[in-house]
Amino acid sequence: MQTVGDAARDAVPIVIGYVTLGLAAGMLLVAQGLSWWWAPVWSLVIYSGTMQMLLVPLAGGGESLATIALSTGFVSGRHVFYGLGFPLDRVRGGLLIRLYAVHAITDEVYALLAARDRRTMSGRYLVSVEVISHSSWVAGTTVGALTGTALVSLVGERIELLSFVLTALFVVLAIENWRNHPDIGVLCLGLVAGGIGLAVGGSAALLSALVVLAVGLVGLYAWRGRGHRPESPEPMSERGTAA
Repeated sequence: MQTVGDAARDAVPIVIGYVTLGLAAGMLLVAQGLSWWWAPVWSLVIYSGTMQMLLVPLAGGGESLATIALSTGFVSGRHVFYGLGFPLDRVRGGLLIRLYAVHAITDEVYALLAARDRRTMSGRYLVSVEVISHSSWVAGTTVGALTGTALVSLVGERIELLSFVLTALFVVLAIENWRNHPDIGVLCLGLVAGGIGLAVGGSAALLSALVVLAVGLVGLYAWRGRGHRPESPEPMSERGTAA
């Protein structure tokens, strides 16, 4: 069975990524005028890099709770499907441990665990991977927020220039996704949704863009699915016997 030491070794790539991205997320939070302590609170409770990045401008701009809740549903809804394939039966312990195991599922943790043999995966290994990954994210965002707070005292209001981090992050993610999975249809949908969001503007900009994108993606893949349905076999013609 895999041990805590195995978990620490396997989680190294996740830790490196989480600390690096967490530093940027923490600095972005402070750049939007929020207090540094929101970084560890969000990282403990929300624990979603994408959602925390999006939550910074939403909270900083005073968006309504309904807008934030709907945005969270669109962005983090995929975790429902992660939970369906998560080896929770391997986790031993009380209710709190099992709830934490579900809470701490992320894209990277799920990908790591999905690549392992469940027969050799112990509950201690599974939870250890989650705790190590979660701790690195909390540490990264907290250090980033404290660094951003220190920069405020040095550069003053110019700290707001760090808000470009969010835009740069999603540009890089979009380019990387295009290189791995080029899809002109999805690209066009994204551009249209972004344009509609900009046209709507205000507090409804993000939500309207997400709704358009979600509806467009469902329609696109439904249309593509119709074009790839297997054809029904043609009835075999009757063979006459030779006279």
